[in-house]
Amino acid sequence: MTEVATTTTTTPTNNAVETTTTTTTEEAEYQDRFLEGSQRIVPYDLLEARGNADKSDDPDAKIYSQAKELFRKGYELCMSIPRSLDDDVLEKYEEDIKTASETMVEAWIMDDKAAPMSERILILGQQYEKVLLKNIPEEQKEGFFVRDSLLFSAWILLVGRQFKHCITTLSLAIDTYPDLPARVFFLRASCFLSLGKYRLGIKDLEKALERDPKFSIAYFVLGSVYLSLENERENAIKNYKLYLQNGHPDTNDAAHALYALSNLTNYKKKKNEAHEYYVRAKATEERFKELYGTHTGLSETKRSAILAHEPEAEAQKLLAAYAPKKQPDQKLQQLIQSGILNTSYPPNPKSCSRCAASHVKDKPDTPLLACGACRSIWYCSRECQVADFKTSHKNQCKQLQAAKATEQK
Repeated sequence: MTEVATTTTTTPTNNAVETTTTTTTEEAEYQDRFLEGSQRIVPYDLLEARGNADKSDDPDAKIYSQAKELFRKGYELCMSIPRSLDDDVLEKYEEDIKTASETMVEAWIMDDKAAPMSERILILGQQYEKVLLKNIPEEQKEGFFVRDSLLFSAWILLVGRQFKHCITTLSLAIDTYPDLPARVFFLRASCFLSLGKYRLGIKDLEKALERDPKFSIAYFVLGSVYLSLENERENAIKNYKLYLQNGHPDTNDAAHALYALSNLTNYKKKKNEAHEYYVRAKATEERFKELYGTHTGLSETKRSAILAHEPEAEAQKLLAAYAPKKQPDQKLQQLIQSGILNTSYPPNPKSCSRCAASHVKDKPDTPLLACGACRSIWYCSRECQVADFKTSHKNQCKQLQAAKATEQK
């Protein structure tokens, strides 16, 4: 009898529970779906898409790129594993299940922005748990865990916005495995902050910096948290300055730290110093636009700085330019859909895996062509198929063929 893999997820937008049921006897082509809110445009993707990765020596950009590549490898392996929870399937693919799970967890710990959560990954979590418990005596299964199973659970809980449970899980991991990196404390801090427990979040951000003084994003978040609290302006100034000393000047956080310092020093009647910070913020903004092809957004902090230092006409012009556009950038959306901005975007029979076209080249009424070998990925032309095969699909194709053969048995 085929066991059914059922995934239940809580979406970040409305907290409605959505249940997806998947069986290994489906005849239709399986299409994975990334959970709402777990995939987002990361500035480092834009840096790479514009061919400017070599123009910035931001170490966090390199870490993100490494984490994204690691996630892609784990995800491709995950997609080659049948979705069944049957014992014979789990035994056959045990090592692949472990490798895929632990590879993607490692990517999440390197940089959580590089590791979106999907329905297939949720099923992999179930498979991973069953594999780990396979040889554990029944009386010991309750409460059994290993490092990566705890972190996998925390990853799922955080994406599902189950912050209290995520805190409990991360706390158990921290207490049990004292060598966990700074990002684990940072992730727990984000849970505390999301629940409005600012002081506990601050403590975890400080612990992250104790673990790794170069984990500069913690300084920026500390500055932002203190800025939101009453009578904490001096701590906000201190941490924004520490971010500028330890972080990289090519980031959007650097620009916003400078805008914040401009406002904070202006509040202290240090007009010249405030204006210097504002000038530096504008220069950082220009550098960011040169590298990333876009501005750093419009926060209330940035709005206040502009209004304080620009003539009214120029201020309104800048605010209009920085305000969010109503229509999305179609070229940017095409980059996202084609996988250039996210190489782990799932295959879609309505979107060419290489260029995002919705039909065969020069034939608007003809649907896309599937890969003749695995029939699990689609293209608009021979050119796109060859290019994609060379860059990514070559290693995945045989694994997908094997997985499909297993599911059809």
